[in-house]
Amino acid sequence: MLIDITTMTTEEIQETLDRFYNAETTAQEESMLKRYFQGSDVPPELQADKLLFAQLFNGRVDTPDSLEARLSNDIDGWNMVEKNALRRSRVINLRWIAGVAASLMLLFTLGTYLNNRPSTARPYANNLKETYDNPRDAAGEAERALTKFSVAINKGLNKMNNTAINERQ
Repeated sequence: MLIDITTMTTEEIQETLDRFYNAETTAQEESMLKRYFQGSDVPPELQADKLLFAQLFNGRVDTPDSLEARLSNDIDGWNMVEKNALRRSRVINLRWIAGVAASLMLLFTLGTYLNNRPSTARPYANNLKETYDNPRDAAGEAERALTKFSVAINKGLNKMNNTAINERQ
């Protein structure tokens, strides 16, 4: 259904514009609005809409002269930032891996060394020496040491008993 622009009233155009601003128009209605605002007989209250449609459907967009060069420089800069970030992350990962490998190698070497070294420790039983050649002398010395120990124990027990007796009184 083709709508004739010349027979539409300003109110109908305004209703169609309202639907256009609410994104409720069809492609045919938008084309009709475009043709209407390209004409010269647009009422003064719709002049702002005419400027909008002229900019929307002009087809030609003015761009600054150096826009392409600036965009190219920005894109190159972003690529360098990405490359530097990747390189930095790769270096950090390699350092971490090298540190772990060095630690494992150190532990492996230390474990191998400690496991394969010649033992310098001698059992205690081989270090024992006879201090007495005569068993009677050894028994006498043992009896003297045990008597000294017994006297010290008895002194401590007597002090404890005396303390307990004094507390009761």
